[in-house]
Amino acid sequence: MARIRTKGGLIVAASAFAAAVASAWEIEHREVQHADLEESHLRVERLASLRDDEAALRSIEASLRQEWGDFALLGFERIEDMAAEAGNTVFVVVERGREGETPRAIVQTLLADVHGDAEELARLYPSFADLISRESWARSREKGGDTAVLLQITTLGPSERGAGTGSLLRSAVLNILDRSIAHALTTTPVDGKASAEVDLADPTTYTPAMRFHARGGAEPALLLPGYKGAPGKGGAHGADIVVMRYSRNQAGHWPQPPNMKLHSMGPLQLRASLALRQLQRRTRRIKRFRPPSLPRRPRL
Repeated sequence: MARIRTKGGLIVAASAFAAAVASAWEIEHREVQHADLEESHLRVERLASLRDDEAALRSIEASLRQEWGDFALLGFERIEDMAAEAGNTVFVVVERGREGETPRAIVQTLLADVHGDAEELARLYPSFADLISRESWARSREKGGDTAVLLQITTLGPSERGAGTGSLLRSAVLNILDRSIAHALTTTPVDGKASAEVDLADPTTYTPAMRFHARGGAEPALLLPGYKGAPGKGGAHGADIVVMRYSRNQAGHWPQPPNMKLHSMGPLQLRASLALRQLQRRTRRIKRFRPPSLPRRPRL
């Protein structure tokens, strides 16, 4: 009969128990981190995962400032601050290639506990500036909510407009959201016509942006003239906005793009993944770096 040393057996048993507990904790805290489109090189992921990619951040910031003026970074002074404090609810479409990752579109969101009620959102946040205040961001980050507010959707470059990238991003983000989030509201600018010309009950009066959301399953909920402050403050967009509302269907699902694969990770797995990506980016930068050639030594 084989002998088992009690001390060694206890150590092995304790190690196995600790590993099982850690594994269970990791599984319990898993959440969807990104979505891949099969048969393409596009990935939808959180801005937080791009925090160390300076080239990507600079590209995103330039496009946001051009599109949204004073509201580009949603009250943050630097895009690094936005990535650090709001990066878990800001999502980016990234095209992956041999030379790295290229951002193609971005949607900036925050969480609010308003039960999908547009009027409650307007009551709690009387202006867009109130909605994106530091207090609002802190509440979104620390307490969450049952409603995601899609603040601004931006395609990063003329080639992305009309290519379906914005639709992909919107639909993917809805599916990445935590299961506790039952609704989504937008703050869609009323562009191309006066808000008085828009009848929420008449689809023929919708703006192109409203039709974009309607095709994705949203319904117009509330018109808010002047919500974004003085005209011109919002860059290429006006101050009037319309709130569009998305809701899960009876089965609890959002519309899902075809061939989309969701990827969930636990905290430890996510940390390891981010470390690997950081190493890959540094390796690519080193490969691209070419030291200056030294002058040739004259022959004697």
